[in-house]
Formats: sequence, structure tokens, C-alpha cells
Amino acid sequence: MISNIPVDRFCVTDKENAKIFYKNYGYVILKDFYSVKDLSEFKNEVVNIINAYLIKAKLPAITGSQDKVLTDGINQLEKLDHDYVAAVYDTIFQSPSFFRIIGNKSSENLIKFLLDLDMQKNSLYGHTNRCRIDPPRDNRRTYGWHQEVFYTIPEGNYIQTWAPLLFDTTIKNGTIEIAAGSHKEGIAKQSWNEVEGGATQIIVDPKIVDKYPNSPLEMKLGELLLFSGYLFHRSGNNISDHVRYSLVGMFHDVSYVPFTAPKLNFQYRGITPQNFYNKTFLK
Repeated sequence: MISNIPVDRFCVTDKENAKIFYKNYGYVILKDFYSVKDLSEFKNEVVNIINAYLIKAKLPAITGSQDKVLTDGINQLEKLDHDYVAAVYDTIFQSPSFFRIIGNKSSENLIKFLLDLDMQKNSLYGHTNRCRIDPPRDNRRTYGWHQEVFYTIPEGNYIQTWAPLLFDTTIKNGTIEIAAGSHKEGIAKQSWNEVEGGATQIIVDPKIVDKYPNSPLEMKLGELLLFSGYLFHRSGNNISDHVRYSLVGMFHDVSYVPFTAPKLNFQYRGITPQNFYNKTFLK
């Protein structure tokens, strides 16, 4: 059931009112948060990364409009082999310009403030911060209504981030949808569903979702959404003709007693370091 939800936008300097809104509804939108410079540098980097993988795939790089690269490049790689798109995805999140966006000092301070943490004595841990890539009419990795509690480090104290990164997000291109105030449920009843060929779906009971007003949140480039890990949310369906790029991720409170950083397990798409050693010395 889609209905009107309260939507206010706050300046980062208006943190007291932003916190009141966050406590009441489980989310808050910051306007004019990311700089034009940082977003422009990030866009240029994504274009370069896509063209690099087009060349690796023995396809011609796309010249001219950056917007053409951002959609046509992904579509060409997807048509050839989805693993190229996955490699683009995994390259972007380790790029310097993406680090500058997620490492924004203002967002760090505001997250600590919303979590009631000491600015000097508490630290945050970034988890699964990524640039999500959603091609048109591809719902294989689109989730239904869920909370993040079973998709992240268990029993954590954290805040999630979401933002448009290259273009405004709209209902047509599948912007995020939220259920205002649903964070007050705590951990809601939900079901675990393995989906063949798609992402595991851990879905909140629809009857519980319907208790809360829910709606898509259209957002402008430069805005940042912060929301509780208990807030019901989902991505919409991208029915536009363009790829949607959005920031997803979260920041955990390191001092929270149950928190322990997970071990990272990088897998190589190409040859492994041992393969390289053998190739070099064991000819």
C-alpha cells in the first residue's frame, strides 16, 4: 500500500532537527550534501572504468557523451558476459573518487551524532559500501521489503546510507522506497527465501509492512539519505532506458559490544598470486 510519507530535507548544519526527524521516522535526507566537484570526478572515473572493461572485453571504447558510456557501456558488457559488469562494480568501490565520497567527514560526524556517539572517542566501520548498478528492466538483484539486520554484521548498531550518484533517482528509474516509522518495530517477523538465479530474499511479513505509510523517495543528485537498519525499505523497478547508479552501504559503531569486524575474502577473477608465481618461476 503506497501512501504519503513525511519528507523534509535538512542542511547538514541543522543536525538537531534532523535528529528529531530521524528518531520519529527512521530516516533523514540531507540536501546539497555532496560537492559538485566530488560527484563530477566520480562520474569521470566510472566512465573510465567502464571503457577499460569494454577494451578488456575486446569491444571498442565509447567516445563522446559520458551518459552514453554509463548506459550503453553497461548494456554491452551485460549482453556479452555479466561477469564484466560484476568486475566494473567491484572496481568502482575501490576507486579513489569513491573513497572520497564515502569518507566524507560531514557524514561521519552526522552518523555519530544520530547514533549518540562521542565524536572523539567512538569510531565507525564502513560495511558493504558500494555503487549499486541497476540496468533497465533487470530485477535479478532487486529485493522486496526488508530490514538490513540479516544482510550485515549481526547484532550491530549502525546507520545505512543511500544516495543517487550519477543522476537523480526517480520512480521511473527505481529509486529507493521506505516505510516511514517502521524502525520502531525492532526486528520484524520475516521469511528467508533462496531465489534461483537471484539474490537471497529475507522479506518482512507484508501485513507488518502495511501498518506503515510507504512510498518511493525521489532524490536529487547531491542529496544523502541516512536511515536506521530496522527501517523497512526496498528498491523500485528501473523501467527507464538508463542505468541507475546509487550509493548503498552502512557504518557500524565499533564500540558496540557485539561488533567484531568480519574477515575479508577476496577472490581473484584472473590468475591468483600463486598462479603468477608459478608462471614466473616454474616454467
